[in-house]
Amino acid sequence: MEQTAKKQGRLLTIKDLSVKYVTKDETVSAVNGVSLELNYGDALGLVGETGAGKTTIAKSILRILPNPPAVIDGGSIELDGQNLLTLPEEEMRKIRGKRAAMIFQDPMTALNPVRRVGEQIAEGIRIHEKVSRRQANEMAVEMLEMVGISADRFREFPHQFSGGMKQRVVIAIALACNPDLLIADEPTSALDVTIQAQVLDTIGELKEKKNTAMILITHDFGIVAKSCNKVGVVYAGEIIEFGTTRQVFEHPMHPYTKGLFEAIPKMSLDVDRLSPISGAMPDPTHLPEGCCFRSRCPYAREECRTTHPQDTTLDDGHRCKCIRCLEIAGSKEGNHAAAD
Repeated sequence: MEQTAKKQGRLLTIKDLSVKYVTKDETVSAVNGVSLELNYGDALGLVGETGAGKTTIAKSILRILPNPPAVIDGGSIELDGQNLLTLPEEEMRKIRGKRAAMIFQDPMTALNPVRRVGEQIAEGIRIHEKVSRRQANEMAVEMLEMVGISADRFREFPHQFSGGMKQRVVIAIALACNPDLLIADEPTSALDVTIQAQVLDTIGELKEKKNTAMILITHDFGIVAKSCNKVGVVYAGEIIEFGTTRQVFEHPMHPYTKGLFEAIPKMSLDVDRLSPISGAMPDPTHLPEGCCFRSRCPYAREECRTTHPQDTTLDDGHRCKCIRCLEIAGSKEGNHAAAD
């Protein structure tokens, strides 16, 4: 892949995104007023429990949610200042794979079982790069080798690959056209530790080469620490904490974020049991009034029952949705002063 000039500035802006899954029997509030910004070169880790809405946020960007039942009923998604939610479908096809691409979580369903893997990689290259079939095939072979698959497997079918190798093919498809925005939905979940490191290094090389922005959906804080410079903590369809990786890791402000870190085993401590977050996320078809985390929060107050917390942004850009944020921020600043 040839060297290209790095782009700078704001790439992605999401404002007040709201997504619902509407059926005859019920309405699921999957994403509720999500806002975030991403510059070229940024890597944002979205973390949170299964069912929090992370993948729905990601698929909304590419407009590949199943419709019905999914309905984007509010907000905007701008890529380089262009609102993707108002574009005709024909224009969106030009963006998918070229400007923005996605590594899907389940490689078993992401690949066409009756088409050779090499053809599936080359298809997007032919469409977006306007090259001949032979050139596209040569570029597809290069992509296979870049993710650790030998060129002689170009003409094999998905069923001839292991789960981990299928995932690498999906990664090759996503990276083939050097997208400006790469959305990775648990891209290493099917890989062993060695290949996991190779894949993350490959994605990192692409980011450095073209200043690609990335949204990484994962449950692994270690991967976030290694690969991301920003973190968004997702809970019940909302980003309840957002900041740089250093801010969130060193000074988590939301009780849910603190609970996630406390549930991670620590090699330096000799404990018999982990410290899980009690309870479960609220039913998305009947979200409670007030704070959605209230029933699981050890710091909940009476006002949490009726007051839905709004974003509080500190001077350093660290954002949090909790009525205690300013109190926590005060103690955070006090700790800094004591350290100084």
